[in-house]
Amino acid sequence: MRRPAGLDQVDLLARNAEATAFAGAAESAAELLEDALGRLDLAAEPVRAAVLLARLGDHRRVAGDEAGALAAFEQAERLLTGMPPSAERARVLAAHAYALDIGMWPEEAIGRSEEAVACARAVGARLEEARALRVLASDLAVLGQADRAITLALEARVIAEEVDDAETVIGTYQAVTFALKLVGRQHDVLEEARQGFQRARTLGLERATGSFVANNLAISLLDTGRWTECERLTRELLAGDRWGVFNLHNALGTLLSRRGEFIAAREQLQLALRLSPPFFGDWAWLGLAELALWEGRHDEAAAAVAQGLRWCTERDPEGTLPDVSSPWYSLALRLEADRAEQAAARQAPGEVAEARRRAAPVLVAMDRLATTQAPQAHYPPVVAHLQAAHAERSRLEGRSDPERWEAAAAAWEQLEHPFDAAYARFRQAEALLAERGSRLQAEQVLRIAYGTAVALGAGPLRREVQLLAQRGRLDLQEQADTTAAAETPPTPAASLGLTRRESEVLALVAEGRTNRQIGQALFITEKTASLHVSHILGKLGVAGRGEAAAIAHRLGLDKQ
Repeated sequence: MRRPAGLDQVDLLARNAEATAFAGAAESAAELLEDALGRLDLAAEPVRAAVLLARLGDHRRVAGDEAGALAAFEQAERLLTGMPPSAERARVLAAHAYALDIGMWPEEAIGRSEEAVACARAVGARLEEARALRVLASDLAVLGQADRAITLALEARVIAEEVDDAETVIGTYQAVTFALKLVGRQHDVLEEARQGFQRARTLGLERATGSFVANNLAISLLDTGRWTECERLTRELLAGDRWGVFNLHNALGTLLSRRGEFIAAREQLQLALRLSPPFFGDWAWLGLAELALWEGRHDEAAAAVAQGLRWCTERDPEGTLPDVSSPWYSLALRLEADRAEQAAARQAPGEVAEARRRAAPVLVAMDRLATTQAPQAHYPPVVAHLQAAHAERSRLEGRSDPERWEAAAAAWEQLEHPFDAAYARFRQAEALLAERGSRLQAEQVLRIAYGTAVALGAGPLRREVQLLAQRGRLDLQEQADTTAAAETPPTPAASLGLTRRESEVLALVAEGRTNRQIGQALFITEKTASLHVSHILGKLGVAGRGEAAAIAHRLGLDKQ
């Protein structure tokens, strides 16, 4: 077989590496480039070697070898030290800047990306200018200049189209969707991601660069409540090899978790964790923490939260990237609020104090963020996460604040995040009932949460809403279905003459709750709870709470 004219073995290996990478096999592509570089005299051909090293850095980054990627970029830059501006130098600088940006070192990335743009323009290298502008756009978005980032990314797209650089064309869709999400333009994120994904398919980059746009699309579909489309997309894409597959597992796992399909969700999220490169590990831990909370596995949730917060501290020790850390604050405080409430119900003040102690570092970080000059601090998603965290903080402090929950719900609704908004509305209704607020308002708010949970198929949230409605005696439907109720066979409790409220009280008696705790759980006064207990003892013909509890255990009321 004859070699194509003008190509040596290094060229052939490099081309083979790019074709392999486009098929989604980044590790194999990196191995081919290492082979190519091994056949090259770096001192004799420094520019050629630097370009290959930059591509090697790209493929190592995609494959999850962050340290190896940065080492390749640094070696490439050293080879070009002291040389005049060139297209190759611009290419290497832009690639290095992008790796630093992805690795969450935006301050280190911005100088290289700006130098890459200047270098490309100095020599009229339009292809390299497009690539450098696309990277600069990503850096600026991270540093709080999202509007300018979008403008530069679109400028890069125009140039990339002119010079027929398909990879950069698709990369600009990734940059624009990222910036749009940071400023809360969720509808535009969806449109941009859809167009980018379809364009990637057209250009044959679906499994390579296009996979990152697909990831953005999947997350946006999840966030905006388009769960059926999200599941269809992620399962379709997971059927084949591609870059960034960990994000698809994470999106699908989070969706399944919120639906209540816990076993399947755990499988997907653990795959996401196993496949995640170092700089994306926190998102898998975030999904695992949420899953454990819905399951009521607080120790597992605590382990996942600890991993995520540790990751945030390592990646962003100064707290300058709140879009990375803020999702963890509300989740960590939700965990400790759950623990504190359960401890309070058991009359365990020491455990309540311990939950608050564990939450203290998160509260310090939140307070620091409230006064920081970090450019991302005012991005709508960050604000929404902080509103939710402040609301969870009120739960932890022993008085869930309905106004804080209302603010959190409004922030999520503005962002078109129906699931997050429904959870906040559920907590708002709970807080209204706890402080003896307007029952009508609580009912109206809870109906909103219920309608969203039903529409999404969010089983765990729907169950929590139904239990709250049951405890608070709120109607979730405008009109009750009396026919269905009439056809329901009597329960064991009803056969003993207990009303529905009395069976709820008896279940709490079986848990060892005091009258005061029963009142708090059912949003009634301690005196009313005492009267219910007296009526129950009379109807059951028993002398004390212990005998009543034994009957509740036999009836299975303690399992409801």
